[in-house]
Amino acid sequence: MPLPDSDADRTLIHHLEALHALARVLTGPEEAATLIQTIYEQAAQVPPQQRPSDERAWLFRLMVQARDGTLRPGETEEPSPDRSFTDDSFRREVAEETAERRLPVAFAACSLHERFILAVDVLGAPSDNILAAALDTSPDEARSVRDEARSALRASLRDLLRGPERMLVDVALPDDVLREQLRDLLLGRFHPAPPSLQSHVVDTLERAQEEREEERASTESTAGAGVEAIRSLMNRAVDTVRGDGSLRSVIGGLAVLLVLGAGTAGAFYLFSSASVPSASNSIVDLSADRADRVELSLETDTPSRASAYARHSFDRRVAVPEIDAASLQGAGRLSLRSGTDVPAFLYTDDETGSQIVALAFNYALVDRLGNQATLAPNRRTKLTANETLLSEQRGDRAILLWRQRDDILVVVAPGLRADALRTRIRP
Repeated sequence: MPLPDSDADRTLIHHLEALHALARVLTGPEEAATLIQTIYEQAAQVPPQQRPSDERAWLFRLMVQARDGTLRPGETEEPSPDRSFTDDSFRREVAEETAERRLPVAFAACSLHERFILAVDVLGAPSDNILAAALDTSPDEARSVRDEARSALRASLRDLLRGPERMLVDVALPDDVLREQLRDLLLGRFHPAPPSLQSHVVDTLERAQEEREEERASTESTAGAGVEAIRSLMNRAVDTVRGDGSLRSVIGGLAVLLVLGAGTAGAFYLFSSASVPSASNSIVDLSADRADRVELSLETDTPSRASAYARHSFDRRVAVPEIDAASLQGAGRLSLRSGTDVPAFLYTDDETGSQIVALAFNYALVDRLGNQATLAPNRRTKLTANETLLSEQRGDRAILLWRQRDDILVVVAPGLRADALRTRIRP
């Protein structure tokens, strides 16, 4: 860049770096260049002999006048209706840098459930309806779950900061910037998937497709051959009746047709039922059958300690139910054949002395268990509405179900009636 010809104008250029730094403090990087140009345009209009001897102080003064008029020592920053705290680009930069530095710790401090919801939120950006379908809940509940996870991340980040850092992140860090930072963190740490895993997934999908095609072809071939054989025999029987009109032939032909008709029906039943899946157990069946197999891991009569056990052992936040006229004995787990464990809380009925068990499923766990613990559509609908406790009576066992966020609590109480137990439960 060529310098001005006169020595007086050339000396003004020497203050450019200092002025630019000051301009960025006052306006941020986007407006700094415009402010500098304004200052030098004003300075250039003043003849050299009329300029103050202290050029830097004079240029600083021009900047203050162009930007804010006056700034007095100790002056309180007045809020402007057209300008918010976050409009200060320097504050935003520092807030973003602070949050980015501490975000891994804040994210790790969230529960597994919160981390999962946050990851879905920033990686997929699902609508409330899509998130509700994924969590098997209502759109309003899905929105609430998402908001709670976002708030948990903010609170976790805030707990890591002190003083001005906390204030800056609280006020000057927009939510969309925090989510973008979390997205970058997840993609940086957990992306991409290993090539070996991609190959394995592709092989699994292709193998399943081939097995389905082979099974379909085999079923069609077997059924077709059986039907053709039966059709051939039926045609022969009909020909026999037509060819020999004697009573004996007619009766014999009709007998063959009846036998073949029954065989055809049986064949169609056999072929059609071959693809029917095996019977499955509901979540109520599983709970009723295996409640007495719960293993006690922590003896405590304090709900907070039982809840802490569930969080530390299963990385889940579960509210321990309160049952009137029953004493909490502790927390444990129900181990299933699939290798999955279900959190459990054990109580003793104060009147009968029998053991009452509360099992803490959730939607993700139920889906993972598949046929071991199904949830009928009508029951899912009632749990989603969450208007009342669902009850069933299995022999001498009372069973109650209800939902808390994405948890499904199932209480099994031997020797009690479901309607009586319902009045004692305080979710």
